[in-house]
Amino acid sequence: MSASARTVLLVDDDPIMLAFLERAVGASYAVVTKADGAAARDWLLAPEASGEGRADLVVADLQMPGLDGFGFTEAVRADPRTERLPILILSGSDKSEDRIRCLRLGADDFVVKPFNPEELMARIDNLFRRLG
Repeated sequence: MSASARTVLLVDDDPIMLAFLERAVGASYAVVTKADGAAARDWLLAPEASGEGRADLVVADLQMPGLDGFGFTEAVRADPRTERLPILILSGSDKSEDRIRCLRLGADDFVVKPFNPEELMARIDNLFRRLG
């Protein structure tokens, strides 16, 4: 599957960060944006999302009101349709306990804000490379 045929779901409650992510990731991949974890979960896990239209990878903020990155990751991992979906968590916190908890919940990668957009893209590319 070519890079442009892959879809990345971007989830962040900060509209400035979401626009930044959309520009950076959208240069290489199709993107879908959601402003909170609950909206992203509902979109991913909607009954009609049996395969067509779902994301191939998720980049989600950790600290969001309502359903945070922890809860979002748990919900995605609990559904058989998305249990193997790659998840990269972004966080303004560099606390090792947050990183460990995310990884134990099933996140595939963790990036601390602020970050270099080239590093983020390299991590996304690596996750896709592992998918084949």
